[in-house]
Amino acid sequence: MLWRCWTPNQRDEAGRLEPLETGENAAALRRIKTTQWTKFPYSAIVVPGAGTDRESISLGAWGKLRLALAAKRYRDGKAPFILVSGGYVHPNQTAHCEALEMKKSLMKDFGMPASVIIVEPHARHTTTNLRNAARLMYRYGMPFDRKALITTDQYQSTYIESPVFKERCIRELGYEPHALLGRTTTFDLEWTPRIDSLQFDSADPLDP
Repeated sequence: MLWRCWTPNQRDEAGRLEPLETGENAAALRRIKTTQWTKFPYSAIVVPGAGTDRESISLGAWGKLRLALAAKRYRDGKAPFILVSGGYVHPNQTAHCEALEMKKSLMKDFGMPASVIIVEPHARHTTTNLRNAARLMYRYGMPFDRKALITTDQYQSTYIESPVFKERCIRELGYEPHALLGRTTTFDLEWTPRIDSLQFDSADPLDP
C-alpha cells in the first residue's frame, strides 16, 4: 500500500520528488554522462523560481519571464542544461513546486526536451537556490570548475550581486555557495559553485 508519512506540521517537501535520479532528472542525468562540456561556454543556466500569491496560479509572470530568458540562452548555445530551482514555497502549504512547474512550462511553452532540464525542487530562498544548484551539479558530475549562468529578472539579478545578498548567505548558511565572476547582461550573472555548498545543515529540517 502506498502512503505518505506526514510530519506534525505537514512539511515533508524535502522528500516528495526523491529519488530525482530515477524520476524528474533521469533523462537529464543520462545526457550529462555523454555531454562534451568544452563545446559550451557555460555548464548550466540556473533559473531561480518565483512563487505566486494564489493557489490557483501554478506559475506566475516573473517565473515565465525567467524561463523565456533561459530558453533563449539555451537556444543560443550558452549551456547544455537549464537547471530550475524552487520548492513548495508560496502560498503556504501550496501544492505547486516551482521547479516542477518551470520544467512543465519549458517543455510545453518553449519546446525544451526533458533531457536538458534539471529539477532542483527543494529551495525556498534565493540563498538555497544557489546552494542546492551547486549540490546537484556536484552530485551529477557536472564540472565544478566551469562557469555557469544565473539567469533571472533584473531585480533578482541585481539583488544576487549586492552586498546585502552576500551578507545574507553568510548569516543564514555560514558561507557563500557561489563565486560571482561578472555580469554579461541585465539578466545574466556568471558564477562558479563552491564546495562549501556540500555542508549538511542539521538546523534546517528541509535541508535535502
